[in-house]
Amino acid sequence: MGNIKLKTQRKQDKNLKHGFTLIELLLVVVILAFSLTGILAAYVSCFVLSATSKNISIATNEALTRIEEIRSTPYAYITNSPADAMNPGYKSSPDYSFFVNSLPSGVGFINIDDSNPERLIVTVSLCWRQGNRIIGEDTNLNGLLEAWEDIDNDGITDSTVQFSTIIVDRP
Repeated sequence: MGNIKLKTQRKQDKNLKHGFTLIELLLVVVILAFSLTGILAAYVSCFVLSATSKNISIATNEALTRIEEIRSTPYAYITNSPADAMNPGYKSSPDYSFFVNSLPSGVGFINIDDSNPERLIVTVSLCWRQGNRIIGEDTNLNGLLEAWEDIDNDGITDSTVQFSTIIVDRP
C-alpha cells in the first residue's frame, strides 16, 4: 500500500511542476495591462489627431472661401464697406470677424492692411476650440483681438489656419 501512495504523490508533484505560480500569473496580468494601456493611449491619440485634422480642413476651406470672395469683390468695396463707398472720405475699420458654425466655437478674422495705397494685404485667419485648448490667438473666442491676446504684437490674429493675399487695384 505504501507503493500506491508513493505513485499518487509522484503524480501530484508532476502536476504541480506544470502549472503556473501566482507570481507568474500576476506578472502576465501586469504585462497585459501595460500593453492594453499603450494600445488604448494610441487609439485615443489617433482619435484626437483625426478630429484636429477634420477641423483644420474645415477651417482651411472656410478661409480659402473668404479669400476668394474678397478677390471677386471690386477694389473700392474691399477698402470700404458698401455703405462707405458712397462717402469716399469716410473709412471704416479694416478688421472684420465672422463666426464659423461648422467649427467648435469657431471664429474667423479678416485683416486688411491698406497702408500702401497701391495694394492691399488681406489676411484671413481662423480660431477654434480643440478639446480643452484654443487654436489661434483669440483665446476667449469672442471675435475681438484684445492686446493681451496678440502674442507677437502685429495686430493680426495669428492661427494655424491663416492665409494672406495681395490685391492690386486694376484700372
